[in-house]
Formats: sequence, structure tokens, C-alpha cells
Amino acid sequence: MTDKINARLATLDKLLSDVVPLFLDPPPARDTLRSWMDSAKIPRFKMNPSAKRGGGLVWYSVPHVERLLRDRTLAV
Repeated sequence: MTDKINARLATLDKLLSDVVPLFLDPPPARDTLRSWMDSAKIPRFKMNPSAKRGGGLVWYSVPHVERLLRDRTLAV
């Protein structure tokens, strides 16, 4: 994994297109990745935090996602 990600936040679609393929081939389904991130309590941010529903895009912490993927893919 020679590529280095310089982003701090990314949407789920951006994670699936840029970050996840560095760790998993083929990448998991969108719902599976979301489930993994929810169970790992990956920090996420809304563009409009006061909106309960339909508040725009949700952004995830890229370093936390990278750590999750490393933990799931590297052998112990």
C-alpha cells in the first residue's frame, strides 16, 4: 500500500472509489461498508448538523476508516 491518502473527511461514495480499493479487492457493497463503519463507531459529520433527516452529505473520518480496514485485512 504505497498510496497515501491526504484527505481528512470523505463521503461514502468517495471512500468506495478511492480508499477502500487500496485495502480490499473487490470492495464491499455500500451497505456492508456502512455497517462496518457504524459498528466500529467511525466518526461522521453532516454538512448541516441540525438537520435530523435530509441534511445533505455525510462525511466520514478517513484516518479512522483506514485504521478499520487495516485491522480487518491484516493477519494477526
